[in-house]
Amino acid sequence: MAEKLIAEAARSPEHEAWISRQLMAQRRPSEILADLDRATDPAKLLAAIGGDGPAGLITACLITFATPFIALGWLLP
Repeated sequence: MAEKLIAEAARSPEHEAWISRQLMAQRRPSEILADLDRATDPAKLLAAIGGDGPAGLITACLITFATPFIALGWLLP
């Protein structure tokens, strides 16, 4: 259990700080790991949406095409 927490904390400084705060709040390591497992990883989400084959390629193209317009719409209204 401790090895899993150490591995998660090594992913980024933000993860390390969050895990440290949770431990100082006296949460059990199993609860912390459960929260981390439930958190949505954007890379996994895009991989699940994209998948393999034509549908995945079309989805990836649509996301790639729409991203600049969405970003510019928020940055330059």
